[in-house]
Amino acid sequence: MLLVTVGAAWVLGLLPVGAWGAPWWMGAAWTAAAGASLTLHRRASLPAVAAAVVAAGVAGLRLEQSLDRPVPPIASAVGQEATLSGVVASEPEPGELTTGYDVWVERAIFADGSTMTRPGTVRVWLHQYERYLPGDRLVLEGELEEAPVFDGFDYRSYLANQGIGAVMWRPKTEFLEAGAGLGRELTRLRLALDRSLQRAIPEPAASLAGGIAFGRDGGLSEEVKAQFNASGLRHLVAVSGANLVLVAAMTLAVGSRLVGRARAWPAAAAAVAGYVALAGFEPSVARAAAMTAILFAGELVGRPQSGLPGLAAAVIVLTAAWPGLALDAGFQLSVAATAGLITIGPWLRYALDATRRWWTTSWLPDWATEVMALSLAASAASAPITWAHFGTVSVVGPLANLVVQPVLTLAFWASLATAALGLVSRTAAEVTGTLAYYPLAFILEAAAAAGGLRWASVGSEEGLTDIGIAATAALSVVAVVAYRFQPPDLELPDAAYERAELGSRLVIGGAAVGLVLLIAGSACGRPPALTVDVLDVGQGDAILVTTPRGTQVLVDGGPSELRLARELGKRMPPWDRTIEVVVVSHPQEDHIGGLPGLDARYRLPRVVTNGDTNSTRTAMLVAESVGRRTVVAAAGDRFIVDGVTFDVLWPSSGYATDDLNRRSLVLLVSYGERRVLLAGDLDARGQAAVAGRVDGRVDLMKVPHHGSRDSDPAFLALADGGIAVISVGRGNPFGHPHPATLAALSDALVLRTDMNGHVRVVLSPHKVRVETER
Repeated sequence: MLLVTVGAAWVLGLLPVGAWGAPWWMGAAWTAAAGASLTLHRRASLPAVAAAVVAAGVAGLRLEQSLDRPVPPIASAVGQEATLSGVVASEPEPGELTTGYDVWVERAIFADGSTMTRPGTVRVWLHQYERYLPGDRLVLEGELEEAPVFDGFDYRSYLANQGIGAVMWRPKTEFLEAGAGLGRELTRLRLALDRSLQRAIPEPAASLAGGIAFGRDGGLSEEVKAQFNASGLRHLVAVSGANLVLVAAMTLAVGSRLVGRARAWPAAAAAVAGYVALAGFEPSVARAAAMTAILFAGELVGRPQSGLPGLAAAVIVLTAAWPGLALDAGFQLSVAATAGLITIGPWLRYALDATRRWWTTSWLPDWATEVMALSLAASAASAPITWAHFGTVSVVGPLANLVVQPVLTLAFWASLATAALGLVSRTAAEVTGTLAYYPLAFILEAAAAAGGLRWASVGSEEGLTDIGIAATAALSVVAVVAYRFQPPDLELPDAAYERAELGSRLVIGGAAVGLVLLIAGSACGRPPALTVDVLDVGQGDAILVTTPRGTQVLVDGGPSELRLARELGKRMPPWDRTIEVVVVSHPQEDHIGGLPGLDARYRLPRVVTNGDTNSTRTAMLVAESVGRRTVVAAAGDRFIVDGVTFDVLWPSSGYATDDLNRRSLVLLVSYGERRVLLAGDLDARGQAAVAGRVDGRVDLMKVPHHGSRDSDPAFLALADGGIAVISVGRGNPFGHPHPATLAALSDALVLRTDMNGHVRVVLSPHKVRVETER
């Protein structure tokens, strides 16, 4: 009990410094006052009180010293052009149009000739396909800028707390030499495993799988993260390793009930070892492993509550070594969840087992009650921490966790297996990836459903930290009482165990049958129709054409790999990892930006282009990745996929111009009497030439060049009486679509991706159906 008391005092020493910026001795003073009261009432010994006071003082002093960090010298150079020589200090952080890195600067040379040596760390955003590893040496040329402050998030302060004094946006980059070391190789392995998931599982499930399996969740959109936040499931995606405690605990608990504790231990230990090795030996990973080891220690001796002294020791050691961990949301969530499992968990298991005496609940399998108890204990204990850090109170969080946590364990193991198999066999990984997709999709859908409820969460204003602290204090009192008094042993009637066994078979069998029916239902019963999806990829083009037999043809790839992958993940079956034909209308960034990454995610047997080249990095990457599969097409060429005809109307063979837009490939897609016109970024002159090559009206037109002013009325009139879709980014700086173009389309149904989101048009022989995202 002494170690638990000292651990509580240590936390009390951290609290006033971290929460309110109070002086280091404040926690020690509080501890001394409480200890004096307990000593007077003979509830504590003087040596124990003295040890607690010393612990609180040391904790407060360590945290105060770590927060008193000097401003990096590089911060004084904000606004200046500079050439920086430095070393990559982080793994890549993917964004929609950029990739972020932290670079430790060894030397900075400024435009006025002045220099700085080791001035600190900068955050840089490079091209979305720049790939470096920790230890790589670079030269960066560009302007040093101050980090932005977003609405509701002070990103500048966030970076400053990490010792980052300035940022650079798309600087000119020169690679000097590769680094070396274990950390670099582990990062290389994590990225390879991440690519395995991307090849086998569609987005956003692939990014969720990476987050669950080894802490790489950067591909999740802000919308999905907001859903996880509102639903109380943020701990699954917000912090690397925050869910490891629950995954390992559930693996052990369920395995112990199904195959016995001796056989369940290896799987649970493998979960921890695999995660630590893959996620890297960083402080966040170390604390996750420590929390899990403590939980296991208590389970190993058959008395889970005995792990509380170990938890206290781990908190002291970890925050003494890395004081900043005390302010880290992931560390706090892990500690709270572990404490809840140790103290409240046994009582919740007892309460749930007690209810199984009733006929209606006696059908609950043993493993189900175990999972329910673990979920409720961890959710209740970590809820105040979530409130304090993420700005909302999730009303549906306990229920959402109760529903999702059992599936989380399946998702973890299936994702890990898929990632590992992908290093050996892409085909094998696609099989396990299809199985992994369904629990991952269930978690995503649960977060969206729970987070989308109007009353799912309560917004927070000022004072949230104080509310969280007060709620944590109240829960701590409950936890102390639960720790001091263990629940009694409970024996259930034999009939209850028999019904529980039958219930387990029914649940597992029903889930298996349901999964089979779901897959079979998705794969069968497709009506004979041509489907055209104009994907919402921002300011760019990406159109997915699906034949009546389910074969895909993609016309252009938009500006962003992540946006394109997310859109395709929503529109294609999860087991379908092949796009039969990719058509590149012309090699500009807003039409090819997603294609290099797409080639790493899907099989692309054939690529059709107009033969034009571009000097941009993206265009060169496209040429490198799909060059051998490229077919050059011109007006008069045709290809047929599953009975759907793709006629190339433009450019004419031999037509030469330096304007890439003027040579955009134009396709007329025909299925029976239905016709679709896809015109890339063709200008008015080319449109006038093409208009004479189209006989009559079309059912669907993708309006050229995002609805720009440079349009030919006669060409746009081909959409009269049909549907005209404008692929355009919201708030774009070009004024697209132009009012004159919209006026020329007045006799067509006009849909826009900036206003309507994704647009789907289903063309069958008898009717045309339109679906929009909003």
